[in-house]
Parts: sequence; C-alpha cells; structure tokens
Amino acid sequence: MHKISALALVALSAAMPALAQSQSNLTVYGILDAAVRTQSGLTAGYAGAPNNTTVVNSGVGPTSRWGLRGQEDLGGGLKATFNLESTLGVDVGTSGSAAGFFDRAAVLGLAGNWGAVTAGRQNTLVADSAGIADPIGLRFAGLNPNIQVTSLTGHRLGIEYGATNTNAASNRVNNSIKYSGTFGGLTVRAMYSFGESAISSTRQDTKGLGLNYAAGDLALTSAYTQFHDANGLELDAATIGAAWKTGGLRLMLNYGRNQGDTTTTTQTTNKVLSFGANYAFNNQWSFNGGYYKVDRERTGLNKDGFTRLIGFVDYSLSRRTKLYLEMDSTKWKGNYQGVGNKARSNGMSLGVTHSF
Repeated sequence: MHKISALALVALSAAMPALAQSQSNLTVYGILDAAVRTQSGLTAGYAGAPNNTTVVNSGVGPTSRWGLRGQEDLGGGLKATFNLESTLGVDVGTSGSAAGFFDRAAVLGLAGNWGAVTAGRQNTLVADSAGIADPIGLRFAGLNPNIQVTSLTGHRLGIEYGATNTNAASNRVNNSIKYSGTFGGLTVRAMYSFGESAISSTRQDTKGLGLNYAAGDLALTSAYTQFHDANGLELDAATIGAAWKTGGLRLMLNYGRNQGDTTTTTQTTNKVLSFGANYAFNNQWSFNGGYYKVDRERTGLNKDGFTRLIGFVDYSLSRRTKLYLEMDSTKWKGNYQGVGNKARSNGMSLGVTHSF
C-alpha cells in the first residue's frame, strides 16, 4: 500500500501543472496537525492501558488531511463537482488508511438550483449531521465520542457494516449516491450505497435520510442510516442535534444512538449524549469544551460506558496557523476500558494546526 501511495503522489505532482492550466478553479487544500501529548490510562492509539504514555500524535486537533476539489460551470446553472481527500499521518509521514488512499472522499457530482447529487466514497448522513452539533467541532477524532461512536468511526463491533473496506468503521461508504437540496431554511438529504454483492442487493448496502433546519443563529440537524453486513446483519444509527450562536458564544447539544446485530441472537446498543460551548474572547484567543456520556448495552453482558470531558484553549498566530492546549479526563464505567486498566484516564496535549 505504501508503494502504491507513493506512486500516486508522484503521478499527482507530475499532473498538477496540466490540471492547473485546464481547470482554473482546481483547489489543493489540507490541514496539518501535530501535538505532543502526555496521558495516563491510554495507549498511543487511545485504547485503555494500565500505565502512562507520552507521544507525538497527529489529529489531536482537526484530523490531518490533504485533498483536491474543483468544479466546472456547465451553463444553465449546472455545475460538475469533484473531491478527492486523503488522511495524513503527520507524526509518521503516511497518507490514506486501511480503507484506501483517498479514504476520506472520492466523489464526482452535479449541482444546480435543485440541489446536488454526488457519487463515490463519501460520509454517511449520520456522520455529516454529527459534525454540525458536536461540542468540539469534530476535533480529536481518536478520542471524540461523537466521531468514534455516534458517527461509527470506531464502532468496536468487528464487522464490516456497509461497503467500507474495514470492519472497524462505518462513517464512510463506497458505491454511494447522495442527494442534498436546500429550500429556504430546510435541507433535505438522502443516500444509498450499493453493497454490490452477488448474493443479494441487501448485503452490505447502506441507506439513509436526513433533515436539517437553519434560521438565523439556530441550526437543527437529524439523520438516520441503516447498514447491512455480508451476512445480512443490521446496524441502525441515528442522531439529532442543535447549535445556537449569539455573539462570540456558540452552544451545542447532540444525542446519538446506534444498535448493531453482532450475531443472529446478540446485539450491541450505544447511546451518546453530548453538550458544550465555544467562546471567542477576541480574534486570537478562544475556548472550546464538551461533555460526553456514553452508555453501552450488550446481550448477556453488564452495561458499561464512560463519561468524558474534552477542552481546548486556542491561540491564533495567523488566519491559517494556531496553537492549542488540550485537556481531557475520562471516567470509565464497568469494563469498557478492559480488565486491568485504569478506572480513570487523563491527558494533556500541546499542539499546532496549519491549514493550506
């Protein structure tokens, strides 16, 4: 995979001058994030641990990434659009993931006054909705419960629900068609991913509906997505949230729930309640913090879960570059963190984010 990724980067670099000439609105963009982090009760990958670790990690702030996007005016209000986006590991110098080189997005679409239709590998509707009302703005993907649990980025079920290229995540699916249309303050969304299984059209398929509403400083969001695995096991996920802004203060509230068949007779249910705030003191200093409560129920096992606080203090050095201090504390309930690991985990990170 690393050889293929390197060849792809070389090819894209060689093609860039030609692309720039033929497509004047092509944009190369990205986010680079790196932090030094010390933590107790967690591994470098944020799993439960009995000891302390100090690491350099990418994505404590926003997830590091790079991508290409653009559009062509086809006339009559119609546009062709595309987006290719790949995860970056700034700490180890990698691009892409086990899910693919352009693991975050590989889409082509058409857009007009009637809305937009995109096809390819893209976010599910639940993943899109969770970002609107997440208390910390989808930062710290490895530790943020709205990313890991609500959006199913780390569902911990060990099954490939939907055509995702992985048995660890269902936040993005392949072979999908998505529609989004905004009419006044109302945004209607629908999505279907073809499982492309020779056995049945309902194997590894994904389907969902979403509804958003925005009026002034208030934003409301909701979404539902259903997945099937290769054997027909079902995973259902839903989220509903709200965000309200006044002056430099923004308040967020979100509730997510998913239930997955892990066998024909067992299920796992996760519930996530989160709320928080973002406050800008001035053009340079801001605070962003959130509280998350996760409850898990599994057939034949005791209930468990955790509560987590995550906070960021940001200092902007420029429009594109900021420094941040992040602090978090997790209190585990039951056996969620694993036998022999600490009942409480704490962490602190000092990092920098640059966008281009």
